[in-house]
Amino acid sequence: MSTGRSIPGSWSTNIYSAFDYCGQLMIDNVIVVVLDALRADRVKSDDGRDLTPYLDELASDSVFFSQAYSTTTATDPAVTSLQTGRHPLSHGVRNHGTHVTSEEKAAVEAVEAAPEVFKRNGFATSKIGRPLGRWHKRGFDEYPNVSSTHWHRRAFEKRMSKLLYNVHPSIGDTISGVYNKIFESGETDYAEPEEAADEIVETLEDDDRAYSFVHWMDTHTPYSAPKGYVEECLDRYEYGDSRSLEAVASEYPEESITANSLRSGGVVYEGSEPWIETESDPETGLIDARYDAAVRYSDAKLGALVSELRSRGLYDSTMIVALSDHGESLGEHGIYYEHHGLYECTVRIPLLLHVPGQQPTEINQLVSIMDVLPTMYDYAGIDDAPPTDGQSLRPVIEDGESVDRTEILAGEANAQRRRAILTDNWKYIRALDDGTCRYCDRQHAAREELYNLEEDPEENRNVIEENRDIATDLSARMEDRVEELTQNRSESDGEITYDDEEEMMDRLEALGYR
Repeated sequence: MSTGRSIPGSWSTNIYSAFDYCGQLMIDNVIVVVLDALRADRVKSDDGRDLTPYLDELASDSVFFSQAYSTTTATDPAVTSLQTGRHPLSHGVRNHGTHVTSEEKAAVEAVEAAPEVFKRNGFATSKIGRPLGRWHKRGFDEYPNVSSTHWHRRAFEKRMSKLLYNVHPSIGDTISGVYNKIFESGETDYAEPEEAADEIVETLEDDDRAYSFVHWMDTHTPYSAPKGYVEECLDRYEYGDSRSLEAVASEYPEESITANSLRSGGVVYEGSEPWIETESDPETGLIDARYDAAVRYSDAKLGALVSELRSRGLYDSTMIVALSDHGESLGEHGIYYEHHGLYECTVRIPLLLHVPGQQPTEINQLVSIMDVLPTMYDYAGIDDAPPTDGQSLRPVIEDGESVDRTEILAGEANAQRRRAILTDNWKYIRALDDGTCRYCDRQHAAREELYNLEEDPEENRNVIEENRDIATDLSARMEDRVEELTQNRSESDGEITYDDEEEMMDRLEALGYR
């Protein structure tokens, strides 16, 4: 159901400037902003935390989708779904980073992606922010440099500190400490929000039409934000039931990826040094505050971007898409500061589309990250795009039609091999192997899970035993959808290699991926 709301004066759009003299909607520029690992519950939140004032204000001048979902919980396959409009079972990339197979690379190389299509249709194409390299680079006129001595050093430090920590914890701690003193002294030099905005807007001004893909990593571990943002969150908000990271780490096997990430030298522990007292370790409350601070910092950058677009007269001809690729677990279901588990905190995403001249609306229907690309093509007037697994949301936005979808299929393969199908009221999750998490070295849940999302939105109670008939029906629907999507995948045995593969793996290692 869609409900319209009036436009606040400070964000009002001249609805006529977005149309030509024939009454056709004109979209000169398309900007996609991905805020990596941003939870849906941090945007337009009703818990009293005003973490995203600029996103919320933009949402009041946009179409906001309150039931949007990703296809997965890892960046490589999720961003590929965004850039191809296809499900991982269809575009081929189901794993992430070093775990992406040659077969997956060959499959995705056969799928045309957004920058290639936009470029073919006369758009200048640019990527700003996190470089993912490899197949993600195709079609961009401008792409960030992926080679960095820092990432090589950081990845080496991670490997050595982990190795020596196993010999004796103090040795591993020393390696990390030495690295930080030599290479990371002082607070990170964060860009001012206005600087981030300038970099984006400058890519639009030199061309008649432009497609810009922005990927900000602030809300991804290690949750990066200027110190002042963290202190503000600690001062303004309560973070109850806080526990030491060491206590949490002790609940996991000693050599697990999760345990190592929570200890000194680990990606979660990293960045907490300004708040560490002599006799105490960082606590979960501090990490939660750092996450919220990263949300506020990302939001400030988005606010600066919108302000700059308006000041340069580009706002009324630019389509802005703001979303995340997946969410983040902050302790739910025993998953700390990671994005695995197919629960609402990780698969539900914030999604808003600012379409010039379009009445602001909030839409409470099941939509997918796969729907974003066909919607952008529709508004940009691109009619030669390859088929997608998603659908254009323009009829939903403009005519109030219902989304042609009754279910969402999501899956994960990086840390766990699980698959989920959800409807408005129910979510069914099934393990595809023994259910052991590769990161945590333990099982987070039963092999099969069923949650009543209407009665239990936080998914605390597995009700599969009382509702076997519903689980059976959803399982069958899952298999039908899997078969349908898998048939769309290109099969190839070709060996795919990328010149930037080593640099990208170093970056992922530095971010805590194994």
